[in-house]
Amino acid sequence: MSDNTMTGYAYPRYAYPRYAYPAAYYAVALDYFQMEAHRHDQWEIMYLVTGTCRVEVEGVLVEMEERQFICIRPGIPHRLEINQGERSVLLNYEFSCLDKMGGTDLNRLAEKDAGFAELMVSPEPYLLLTDYGKMEYVLKDLISELERRDRKSYLLDLIFQRMLIEWSRCIQDNEGVTGMVHLKKARKYIREHFREDIRVEDVAKYVSLNHSYLQTLFSKAYGCGIMEYINNQRLERAQFLLKNSSMNIVDIAFEAGFNSRQHFGYTFQKKYRLSPKQYRKLKGQNIAADTGKWQKSLRENGEAAGANRLV
Repeated sequence: MSDNTMTGYAYPRYAYPRYAYPAAYYAVALDYFQMEAHRHDQWEIMYLVTGTCRVEVEGVLVEMEERQFICIRPGIPHRLEINQGERSVLLNYEFSCLDKMGGTDLNRLAEKDAGFAELMVSPEPYLLLTDYGKMEYVLKDLISELERRDRKSYLLDLIFQRMLIEWSRCIQDNEGVTGMVHLKKARKYIREHFREDIRVEDVAKYVSLNHSYLQTLFSKAYGCGIMEYINNQRLERAQFLLKNSSMNIVDIAFEAGFNSRQHFGYTFQKKYRLSPKQYRKLKGQNIAADTGKWQKSLRENGEAAGANRLV
């Protein structure tokens, strides 16, 4: 088998330096901490055992809960903050990727584990994951071995490889569970704000996710990107108003969140193969602006006094 192919998956061999080496680690309990934003050349894994904390990554503030961990790529600016009185226990491990032979061979592991191979070539600057497996215990074993004066390099290598595999499994587990949580939150934001001039970045910031990763979640779940999903919400609102109101088309365009009649008309016709005017003529209920003719009224005793209905 060649170094850059495996069954069902091909990855660029030199998308990352091949060998991994331990760089830094800690296990600590903190009541308060404010870190300045910084960046470094190592991968960093920060695991929250208990408590709460926040990690700002590329300007996005990520709230972490117990048994969650964040993985930050090399060169990405980030900082940790823990508010006064929020006692938090953290595990942290950093490793360097170098071309210098002698560390853990990442290519060898990637040949055995497609999930790990995808992880290493992913463009995401960070990943926030929930530990549904044994990541906490593996990190504790790794840090414990690093603390030993008589630590064994072969044992460190085995524990490190196990940690990478647990990491890969967590990604697979989270795609189903955490991914749906983020999507639910994003859909709620879109439902409440689609009439406004919202962008992909606004949605991503609301759910505390990198916008590229959120785009991937939408594509997998709905077969479209975030802006297409937003426009579909706008078009559904416009459909309803064309069928069930006497509003003019310009007002409907703005009510549905489009910034011009021209953009609305183009988007609507592209989706439904009909112009808004043609759609209303075909589907509309021909509602008069005066709703008094079919509006219900109440007698003095509170009973309905009869009403004309739309058929």
